Amino acid sequence: MSLVFLVFTNLVLITRLCSQVREGGVNWRLWGTKMGIELAGLALFEWHSWLLAAAATVVVMNVAGVLWEALGWRRNAGHFALGVVYLLALSVWFSPAFGLRFWPAISAVFADIGQWTAFEAIFQSSFSTTAMLVLFGLLVAMSEMNLAVRAVFDYLNLKPRAAVDSDEVDVVAYDRGRVIGFLERALIYFFVLGGHYEAVGFVLVAKAFAQIRHIDDRASLEYVLIGTLLSAGLAIAVGELVNHLSMG
Repeated sequence: MSLVFLVFTNLVLITRLCSQVREGGVNWRLWGTKMGIELAGLALFEWHSWLLAAAATVVVMNVAGVLWEALGWRRNAGHFALGVVYLLALSVWFSPAFGLRFWPAISAVFADIGQWTAFEAIFQSSFSTTAMLVLFGLLVAMSEMNLAVRAVFDYLNLKPRAAVDSDEVDVVAYDRGRVIGFLERALIYFFVLGGHYEAVGFVLVAKAFAQIRHIDDRASLEYVLIGTLLSAGLAIAVGELVNHLSMG
């Protein structure tokens, strides 16, 4: 993966992660802000006619996202599919064949900032392909895999209920589960990068001990078990993929 692709894609993934944190219907201002930030990110790159194609992709995918939000059908599965298409399109426009590259001043400014702090090595290494690849994997594990897990919940109708034998979703528990999932996948992802698979088992056991002993009904138990195993499996897969790409 090229550095130009990783930098811009990470910006897109960050905006997608922020949009997932807030739910509650269609918010045109939120999606407009998201699209504006991504379009502004294109200013990091030297002018090239193919930047227009990248800008068009940003606009089309964000408009498609807000329209899908308004549709309200299979929300998580739809946003996950749109995210995959978005990344595939960006991988084309930011491929070596189209020659997009940073303005020389961008790299120079980043290097100059490092000279004014004792953490110069951190500034320089954080703008490397390896660091951006690690961040890319983290954002995919946290953000995109959250959509994948919730799409499975929607398909299987597995959501925490406010009461036993009730169809009402416990919104507080569902939102809390999302945050737990973010943290769980982030931890597992970094453990896999470091090769500490025993720590992955510790995270799963600790979560199971903390949650399962308080569950009284089968539906909630299935929600926790399926969510935990699926979330962990996806985080491990992303971590292994990043390890493979970094070695290549």
